[in-house]
Amino acid sequence: MPLAGETVDLVVERVVPGGDGLARADGAVVLVDGGLPGDRLTVQLAKEGPRHFRGRMLRVVEPSPHRRPEPEVCPRALAGACGGCDWPAAALEAHRELKTSIVRDALRRVGKIGEDQLPPFGWLGSPRSYRLRNRLHVDSLGRVGFFAPRSHAVDRLERCEIVSEALLQRLPAISAVFASAATSGELETLEGVEGGPFVGRYRPAFPVRDPDGLARALHGPLDGIEVLLPGGEVAARRGAGHVDLLVEAIRFKVSAASFFQGNRFLLPPFLAEARRMLRLAPFGGGRAVDLYAGVGFLTRPLLELEYRTSAVEVDRHSSGDLHVNLSAWASDGLAGGKAVRSSAETFLAKEREAPDVVVSDPPRTGMSPEVRKALFRLRPRSLLLVSCDPATFARDVGELRSTWRLRQVTLLDLFPGTHHVESMALLERE
Repeated sequence: MPLAGETVDLVVERVVPGGDGLARADGAVVLVDGGLPGDRLTVQLAKEGPRHFRGRMLRVVEPSPHRRPEPEVCPRALAGACGGCDWPAAALEAHRELKTSIVRDALRRVGKIGEDQLPPFGWLGSPRSYRLRNRLHVDSLGRVGFFAPRSHAVDRLERCEIVSEALLQRLPAISAVFASAATSGELETLEGVEGGPFVGRYRPAFPVRDPDGLARALHGPLDGIEVLLPGGEVAARRGAGHVDLLVEAIRFKVSAASFFQGNRFLLPPFLAEARRMLRLAPFGGGRAVDLYAGVGFLTRPLLELEYRTSAVEVDRHSSGDLHVNLSAWASDGLAGGKAVRSSAETFLAKEREAPDVVVSDPPRTGMSPEVRKALFRLRPRSLLLVSCDPATFARDVGELRSTWRLRQVTLLDLFPGTHHVESMALLERE
């Protein structure tokens, strides 16, 4: 058994949910941040359990075939200064194999589904510099960027492989405003698909002395800004509070506080894949429920396929945008959608008639036990599940498969440069 603090050489066997590389040292499990299958590494061990260590990478002795040449890797990530992406060294062409292995492993281990019962997985890849939405940290020196790994130190964002070039061009002016205000907190940004306009929300760690003055100063570098109180209430506002995002000529109103998919390149393929799977569902044109609907991104293909759709969203910002979007689409001739502001649990508890299709795109925690119980009671014919977390996706699919067969799975690389992956699955009632 190795000792804490010991330096050892090891070979990474695979990546696991959470993105770490799994290796072994004298029978003990070692998880290595940024380790890729096939890497031979020198690491320093820190004990995390009786036979469980975390390895801090000291040197790449022999690189994995999945690893990019060092000169291609972001220098801030390479130096351990920026934690904006946890797989900066993974080649884009390796993402499919690595992320597919994570999801299939979760379905086997968490969902208890045999390998022979899993369908082939589809894949939709993405370039870098993909982000429409960002959550950036601000310190009292005016540095704006991501936290360093396992730290609350802000690394100034000057070059990056995940945010847009348009945002990088605006950050010096934004940083100068924050430096003058000597405030720290969190800045959320939302931008148009083509890199503008930009709107944001700033949540300070402590109340700002002059929120209106800060909003005036930020309105310029940003096209719209809300300065919040630490509790989330709006203290000052300047300019627009939303962006009209065009996806395949479809207009989505998205407020700065609303949820929306964050990868500019995969929005059209995401919609197209949802349409394709929904066309496979029997009884098209019946009744549908879109749980956790956000602003209506996945409601839209249901309406196009002539489903009478209840779009359920509890957040007031997203629900407001959802209502506007459904009304605009109805004016354009795409009727049949109804916005319902409610939690998924409360809505389903009142349902007595089984819908033909339920679409579910829950937060990272997945569907609650109450939602899964309601689905078993209602027994819709088809389920379209979307998830950003392999473990909760596997848990939900594993529990539902006693009634619904897992027919298709497609993975979307919404977050290149990180271990995160979006899963979309079609399940049909047995």
